[in-house]
Amino acid sequence: MPATVTATPQAAEVTAPPMPSASGDSITWRDLQVTMSQTELTWDFINEYGSQRIPSAGTKFMWVRVQLKNWGEKEIDTPNPEHFSVLYAAAEFKPTYGHRQDYADYTALDDVLFPSQQVDTWLRFDVPASAELEDLRFVFLPDSSQVGVSFSSPNYPYAEGKPTFVWNCGT
Repeated sequence: MPATVTATPQAAEVTAPPMPSASGDSITWRDLQVTMSQTELTWDFINEYGSQRIPSAGTKFMWVRVQLKNWGEKEIDTPNPEHFSVLYAAAEFKPTYGHRQDYADYTALDDVLFPSQQVDTWLRFDVPASAELEDLRFVFLPDSSQVGVSFSSPNYPYAEGKPTFVWNCGT
């Protein structure tokens, strides 16, 4: 007579998106404090060489002002720009070269932050022309460079259990 095996059902872990913080709120991950303090949408900008930049058809520029501070007693690596994203509907956008005149650009930061060092800088994203700040989320992923694995679903897996910090971009 065959043995009867009874399996106990296991609940699947549901990964819900983190509750977004408001602009100006700081998070601390290990010894790094990250603050998203300001966002802007623009249809053009003047770069560091004095040339006007216009976005590709169907897009506009999104600027995110970020402050980083090392609260630790040792130097730490500055997070690569790829550890930041902007989410809009079912799409994830990565920062790109900005260098807006008279603004500190994130891509120009040094590779390390020394103890008590604080930097104030901007990231540029190219987002759809239809996007409004209220519809956008800014994300910091200290251990990952991608929020979702599938861009076809608005239910992001939020970096599969890795630390994920989210801010609302609208007021």
